[in-house]
Amino acid sequence: MSVVDPLEAPVFIGELEIAEPITGINLPVRQDGRFYKSIRLLVRMQHLPIGYVLLRPDVLAPAMICEQVWRQLSSAINAQCARSGLAPVAELPVEGLTAQATVTEEILAADASQRPLTTVVICTRDRPDSVVVALRGLAATHYSPIEVVVVDNAPSSDATRNAVLAEFGDDPRFRYVREPRPGLSCARNRGVAEATGEIIAFTDDDVIIDPWWLDGIIRGFQAVPGVGCVTGLIATAEIENEAQLYFHLRAGWGTLCERRIFDLDEHRDDSALYPYSAGIFGAGANFAVSRQVFKEVGGFDEALGAGTPSGGGEDLNMFVRVILGGYRLVYEPSAIVSHVHRTSVGELSRQMFAYGTGCTAALTALAWGNRRARRELPSKIGNGLLRMLHLTSRVRGNPTLPAGLIRREVSGLAVGPWLYLQGRRRRRRLTA
Repeated sequence: MSVVDPLEAPVFIGELEIAEPITGINLPVRQDGRFYKSIRLLVRMQHLPIGYVLLRPDVLAPAMICEQVWRQLSSAINAQCARSGLAPVAELPVEGLTAQATVTEEILAADASQRPLTTVVICTRDRPDSVVVALRGLAATHYSPIEVVVVDNAPSSDATRNAVLAEFGDDPRFRYVREPRPGLSCARNRGVAEATGEIIAFTDDDVIIDPWWLDGIIRGFQAVPGVGCVTGLIATAEIENEAQLYFHLRAGWGTLCERRIFDLDEHRDDSALYPYSAGIFGAGANFAVSRQVFKEVGGFDEALGAGTPSGGGEDLNMFVRVILGGYRLVYEPSAIVSHVHRTSVGELSRQMFAYGTGCTAALTALAWGNRRARRELPSKIGNGLLRMLHLTSRVRGNPTLPAGLIRREVSGLAVGPWLYLQGRRRRRRLTA
């Protein structure tokens, strides 16, 4: 075994491109005096994710890294070689797979004039430093043509506006708008109204954008016919303490490096809760919807999402509505962003409560507005509870993790439907 189980914080997070020479790892010195307990690397080949490896802190030399990567991911590496039209390999040499690295990514090789204009909507509120980091990643993207709509949602000051315009005001790809109505769904609907792209992608203001993110989004739309929505891999940006480790284990983001397709016919998940399964499709920090499908299924439910009583759920609600609308949803792992998880237990507790409320609020909204969902959901509630117990098993039994967060999430599940109705009443008052 390369890592002692259960996983303990802190964990060093990194990436490894195996189409290039393999170099050693120099662990940084931590200011708090703690040592990294393990190393977690996202292994990529020609920018495409292969999988993750877990290493001990003493596995730092190139030859040792190659040995462990091959031991843990040899099948996945040769599967990617086959997809790229390359011969299988018998090992991962220190010089990397440079001889085999003939880039065959059709999206990256495509002429820019054949790519659809893609609008990225990024919503923020009173976090100027964080959103500027995310925007820098978008400014460095390889994809073109692109426009970026920054929606400042009911801000308390002009700090975000000033920060965005100071750094990106001269870049014609970036546009700042202010949405006075509070709530993430209101902000995202405003972003869509401002967008001119054929594809509209959404991300959050607390992520790090991979340079190939939008190339992956377009790969997802071109994977099969009838795609209405694409979600991507949300990697963990850092695990510096137990709060971040808890969310990393509980959310399960960024673990799957294989494409998945979801619809109502041949590409159904085997969950008895499907297609109302929270979390299997992706999350709101990384997804895109075509303009045509967005018009057909309708905008984001403004009684859902951050800034409303329910605290979340607008992304799950949108994913399920796309599938119920007869379209396909593709999870495309080459569309990568990295999420910076909450660092304090207090923030994490509020987030887990919102995850619970957002989940059942989103399902309540589906039952409210969709006849099929209203008919199917009652028989699936028991399966949903079983799935919840399965997901919480990732964080049970690890004595190093914060306690009481499962109860917070379950309590959120219980009050989510009531909070959704409260949000609808509030939205009616604001509209009036």
